[in-house]
Amino acid sequence: ILNGIPEPEIMFIQTFGGSSYDMGNSVVQTSNGEYVIVGYTYSDGTDDWTSSDVWLIKSDANGYEVWNQTFGGNESNEQGFSIQQTTDGGYIVTGYTIPSSYQVPRQDVFLIKTDSQGNEEWNQTFGGSEDDRGYSGEQTTDGGYFITGYTWSYGNGEEDIWLIKTDSQGNEEWNQTYGGNEDDKGFSVQQTTDGGYIVTGYTYSFGNGNEDVYLIKTDGSGNELWNKTFGGTYEDGGFDVQQTTDGGYILTGKTLYAGGVDSDLYLIKTSSAVS
Repeated sequence: ILNGIPEPEIMFIQTFGGSSYDMGNSVVQTSNGEYVIVGYTYSDGTDDWTSSDVWLIKSDANGYEVWNQTFGGNESNEQGFSIQQTTDGGYIVTGYTIPSSYQVPRQDVFLIKTDSQGNEEWNQTFGGSEDDRGYSGEQTTDGGYFITGYTWSYGNGEEDIWLIKTDSQGNEEWNQTYGGNEDDKGFSVQQTTDGGYIVTGYTYSFGNGNEDVYLIKTDGSGNELWNKTFGGTYEDGGFDVQQTTDGGYILTGKTLYAGGVDSDLYLIKTSSAVS
């Protein structure tokens, strides 16, 4: 018991992986009370550290594997960062791919739609001549999808936050970039109750210096309505944002205070309109 509050009991611990490096980046509980995990695996039996695949694992309610699926080419590099169950019982996965056909390796945003058993139904890539990554993606109320991450191919210079909206088959309907002349990245996006989007990440272009938490609110077409930065003169970043029941926003990330070596967890609550 800590501060008079009982500590949570561990219900199960499970591991998944092979002889090489394997990582889980996102997990959600499914509609039937089980779990689905996405990440990436190098354990494909080749011991080739230059080639990873997106790894999707379904477990039962006790963490025992029900099935797993990998996505990617034999000589390419793919990683998954975000997973959500879709209204049809399947899954949408967001990440990035470095196809082996590129003469000069570069990354593209990778969007994968699967059925309820993790079988691929379609995939789409988005990107230009430079590195572009997807970190967060969800289904929209109209049955399409939205993705955030960053782009080095488009925008105002260096890396910019990238927001992409697709139809139900992953075909792009529009995209928007946000940022300045320095590095800016988006790590989390959620559709808001007004049909717009809230995005968080970090910015080197604006704020108090170095890396600041970056919070952006858009309308339903991705046009920026307002933005806000949080942080000091050291490194701060936002990694997840959700709309709260009062219409405001809760975001979490990291903050590094003056003279500090290690960062602290950062939790910020805002109102619905941030001045």
